[in-house]
Amino acid sequence: MNIFSFLFGAPIKPIRNSNNLTAAPNELAEFKLYYQQYLEPLTSKFESARVASLKSCRQRLYLCSAIYLGIVALAFMFTPYLNISDPMIIYLIGLVVLALPFAWWVFNPIKHYKADVKQRIYPLIFKYFGHDFIFCREHKMSLATLKASKLLPYYDAANFDDYVQGTYKSIEIAINELHLTKQVKREKNTNTVTVFKGVMIELSNHKDFRGHTVVVKSRGGLVNFLSDSFKGLERVKLEDPIFEKQFDVFSTDQIEARYLLTVTFMERLQELSASFGNKIQCAFYRNKLLIMLGSKDNRFEMTSIFKAATFEYEFSQINKEMKQLFAIVDVLQLERTTGL
Repeated sequence: MNIFSFLFGAPIKPIRNSNNLTAAPNELAEFKLYYQQYLEPLTSKFESARVASLKSCRQRLYLCSAIYLGIVALAFMFTPYLNISDPMIIYLIGLVVLALPFAWWVFNPIKHYKADVKQRIYPLIFKYFGHDFIFCREHKMSLATLKASKLLPYYDAANFDDYVQGTYKSIEIAINELHLTKQVKREKNTNTVTVFKGVMIELSNHKDFRGHTVVVKSRGGLVNFLSDSFKGLERVKLEDPIFEKQFDVFSTDQIEARYLLTVTFMERLQELSASFGNKIQCAFYRNKLLIMLGSKDNRFEMTSIFKAATFEYEFSQINKEMKQLFAIVDVLQLERTTGL
């Protein structure tokens, strides 16, 4: 089913059969077993709830459309009798204002269904990576630390969303969705513009890095070099020409920066970046590696309300991205135990 078949009255039926779990061959058996034990028992209930929410949404949509069209027709009939200098403007404003409560009521069943999925399913998905992993919306990263890392662009407002926390090989991991906006004046108007939307990742160790190293997307070496954001840091020239074209590196410790940014580390970083449209930056600051991944998508939402509630795709995709993150931790652990 898609949006068009939904609108034109196609039958909404539950989909029970699916086999879309994907994982590395050496992990697949364990992966399937966890799914069968913890997620699959809930899929029947959530599939029934998905179908019910779609049916309720469509019924409300048809009802609201009929009421809305009736009001529009009445407004057209009575417009000639109203003593208004510019009735069309008033008419259009009225239609927009009227549509807002209708839209809220129509989509409310789907909103509640998605909220239930997020509350019940996603915590179970992240428990696969360790019993101490949590998924919630109440926690958030320290904005002061993120600003001090010199990763964030200029912004006026910050909004955190879903949060994940756990440990892997004694490294504390935090993942937080973040939306940064700023106010831009254009002639007589002031508009709110998004300067970053995506995911912040924080890997914390018990040992501080000696220096402060920042890896940012290349905007041309001179542009980044002249930016006020990197005052107190020196440009680091790396040997890898491919990496040099893609990123600019600044640090207070040239030796440590070169030691950290090995070919293996950068390969792991770019593998993770590929899942986020190659929009990645990072910073080694105090005892943390902070990774900034731009993404227009909400990483912790269902792919589509029109697809079966098996959660196989969501589980597989999150597992893939978490394993890429764990690979970065493995590289850091190896480097730090060999002398840094």
